[in-house]
Order: sequence, then structure tokens, then C-alpha cells
Amino acid sequence: MKYTNAFFRLDIRENGVYAHIYPAKDGGKGIVIQEFAEYLEKCGIHDYNLPQLNKEIEMATQEVDLFVTSHLISEVNEMAKIRVTDDKMLAIMRFYPPSMNGKYMTEKDIYNELERMNIKHGVSAKVIKAYTMGQQFCRDIPIAKGTQVVQGIDANILYKFETSPTSKPKLLEDGSVDFHELNLFTSVKTGDLLAELIPEKQGTAGIDVFGNPVLPAKVKSGVLKHGRNIRMSEDKTKIYSEVDGDVKLEGDTVFVSNTYNVPADVDTSTGDIHYNGNVFVTGNVRSGFTIKATGDIEVNGVVEGATLISGGNIVLKRGVQGMSKGYLEAKYDIVTKFIESATMKAGGTINTGSSLHSDLNAGDKVIVSGKKGFLIGGTISAGKRIEASVFGNKMNTATTLKVGVEPEVMERYKELTTLIKEHQDELLQHKQVLETMKKKMAEGFKLLPNQMVMAKQSGDAFKTIGELLEKESAEYMVLKKEIEENTGGKIVVNHTVFPGVCICISNRIYHVKDIRSRCQFRAEGADVVSMPI
Repeated sequence: MKYTNAFFRLDIRENGVYAHIYPAKDGGKGIVIQEFAEYLEKCGIHDYNLPQLNKEIEMATQEVDLFVTSHLISEVNEMAKIRVTDDKMLAIMRFYPPSMNGKYMTEKDIYNELERMNIKHGVSAKVIKAYTMGQQFCRDIPIAKGTQVVQGIDANILYKFETSPTSKPKLLEDGSVDFHELNLFTSVKTGDLLAELIPEKQGTAGIDVFGNPVLPAKVKSGVLKHGRNIRMSEDKTKIYSEVDGDVKLEGDTVFVSNTYNVPADVDTSTGDIHYNGNVFVTGNVRSGFTIKATGDIEVNGVVEGATLISGGNIVLKRGVQGMSKGYLEAKYDIVTKFIESATMKAGGTINTGSSLHSDLNAGDKVIVSGKKGFLIGGTISAGKRIEASVFGNKMNTATTLKVGVEPEVMERYKELTTLIKEHQDELLQHKQVLETMKKKMAEGFKLLPNQMVMAKQSGDAFKTIGELLEKESAEYMVLKKEIEENTGGKIVVNHTVFPGVCICISNRIYHVKDIRSRCQFRAEGADVVSMPI
């Protein structure tokens, strides 16, 4: 019989009861004297010298018989002690050997003992059989295991955006602070995934060794809470933005807005604003700061020497004090009360009450319609019409007015003029290289490897540049014709135009040399003519 822990076995003789001690082997545990005493009490032995037995057991290094008592008892059969863990998921049996002439427990005896303790689930027949074939005493043997409960998983929401943006200014390498770069919001685009719900997973009940169900902990369900401008998937597990804008998490609810409201000024407290959607500024936009929005920009206060770039319209309730560095650009229209020392570009119309020393560029019209309605200084360009009450002033301030061709068309025309000249020069250079190499070969010279490479590179470049030049020339001719034929633009003077004003309609130029009132300027033939309105 193989064993590891030390154990004891009673030997009942004519002169008394003895305990045969089997010392531990292979690092097994020794006899616990308290356990030995409990066993003796259970066997009906009460008169024994425990301290003496303890001393003798500790000194035993090999099998030895120790006298226990002169009080005789009947033979003792193998017995077992069952302990169940606090969670009731494991039953442990500890077996004690029979006396020398006692009986060993059979498999049936073990099952009966388990049944007596009401242990009915997870009993291991394999362990019981193995034990009866090779007993090990005074050793804990797991005999029954409950079915472990499988805990469920709470629902979880995965947010696909920064839920806690910071408004701390950026620290630069030189130790200074950049108040322009503040992360005030998180931009999103239409269709962006904002959050995903991972649904809860219910657990599976377990069973303890007594056959009682062990219920898993209750799991928490989840739901995606959201405000407007958000679309939820059919299975309720994903939400998407329906607009370009910014996303915020307030409590457990996701909000998307396509209008960013600045409650005061755009300054060091906000930094530059880059926003997918509309921007509304209650206060002013201070000098040096930038607003870029894919939608409209509306400002209640004054725009100083700042930059505003809009994918929609720009509306200024007051106006622009540009300080010669203010720049405004809108895809569509710009509306403002006044413009001073600024540059503006609009794809549609620029409508203002006055303009002073500013460069305005509109794809459609520039309309100065205020009470005074003056337009003094700068260069004003529009695709179809420029209108104001007063152009220039008594000081003959230089003011240039351009209409008839959209500014983008004229810019592209000028760009093509430069590109065509550059590509013609490059084409000529490659042509000369190819002709030189061809002449050498005709004269019987064999080209060196580097000359072959040069010839191939020039040939490839000649073909590429030639194709590009052909496209550019065709586009150039179309724009040239459009500029020459576009005579529909006009300049309308509702009150007075002063000398110093230069009028350009398409490619025709006219300098105003005397004061004129209530007139309009148009292209007629090769000239610019003035006529009453």
C-alpha cells in the first residue's frame, strides 16, 4: 500500500490498546495530535496520556507501536470524515484505517456515507474506485465536486470618441504656451460610428455537492442613450452620427450637435476652432485666432485681425476690423455691416454696408448697400456685378473694380499661362537631348550606358510633358475665349464714383478721370462705357 502522510492504526491486544504509527514518507505531513485525539474519542477511548503520546509520536522516525490504554474496546472498522467547503462546491473525505482486525470500507460503504451527509451531486466514481484499490489514510481526498456557476457579463458600451476632451493649452518646446490649440470638442462626420453596445451575457447556474442550484449574479443590461442628430442601428447596438458636428457624452447620453456655440469671445479661453458643422459666436473674434467650419459661421460681435473659413456662409452682425491681416473665406455668401482693412473671398455674394481699404473677391456679386454704402480702396472682384452708393473718395484713393469673369477663372487662366511657358521650355530641352543622341547614332557612335539612360529619361519625359501640355493648351483656349466673350458683368454706381477708381471688365480697362453720378459701367465692344441707370 502506497501512502505519503503519516497515519496511525489501532492494534487491540489482550493487555490493552496500542497505536501502530506509520511515519510520513516522500515529504508527507506528520500526524496531527489533535486529530489523533479526536479519533480515539470516536473509538470510545477516553483514558489515555495525550502529552506522552504526542512526545512519542514526534520522536517516531520509523514504524512503532505505542501503548494507548489498558481499557479494551471492540475492533474498529475503517471510518471516514467528510468536510464540505464553505461554498458547498467541494466535498473532501479523510479516511482512517481499521484496527488490525477491523474491516475496510467498500465502495458501497463510501456511497452510503456520502448519502448520509446528503452529498449527491458531482460524486466521483473514479476517485472512489481508485481509493478502494489503494487506500491513503489521513489525507484529504476530493470526493465530490459541484458544477461551477458561470457568471454572466454585464452589458458594456464602447464609445468610439474621446469622452473627456481637455481644454489645456498646448505646451511648446520653448516652454511657452499655445492658447490657439485647445481641444474643446471631438469632431465627427456623417455616418461615423459613435458607440457600440456589447449586450449583457446571462450566466449559467451551477449545482453544489448537495444538489442545490447555485444561481449566477444578476447581470446589468444596457441601452444606448442619445439625443438628436443620431441614428441607431436596427438591432439597437450601434449609433451613428447623422450630421457633421461635434460629439459629447453627458452622463450616459451621447449628443451630437452640428452647431458649436461660443458663449463669449473666441480668444485664449477657446483657442482656434476647427469644427465640422456651424459655429455661432456670441461675442467677438479676437485678433490672431482662427475659426474653420464646414458649415456656416455667425458672429454677433466684431471680427478683428482673425481668420474665418466657412464651408457655407459667413454672417457678421457687426463687422470686420481686419487690421490688415483679417481674412474671411466662404463657399457661398458673406454678409457683414462693415469691412475695414481685410481680405474676403466668397463663392457667391459679398454683401456689406461699407468697405474700406479691403480686398474683396466674389464669384457672383459684391453689393455695398448700407446707409452710406461707400467702397473705398483695395481691389474688388466679382463674377457678375459690383454695386455701391459711392466708389472712391475726394482723396482719389486707388480703388480697383473687376467684373465679368469669376476670379477663379482668371486665376486659373494666369496659372495656365505660366505653366504652358514652363512646359514648352522643358519640352524643348528634352527634344534637344533626343536629337543630339539620334545624331550621334546616325554618325555611327555607340551610346554609353549613361547616355542610354539619359535618352530613355528624356523620351519618357517628352511624352509625359507633351500630353500634359496638350491638355493645358486646350483648357487655356477655353478660358481665353470665355474671358474675351464675357461682357455681361457690370458696375453700378448708385450715387458717386470718384477719380482714382480703375474699372476692369473682362480684359477691358477703364480709368475714372472725373466725378460721375448714378451710372453704370459695362463692356461694349473693346471698350468700357458709362451709361445712366
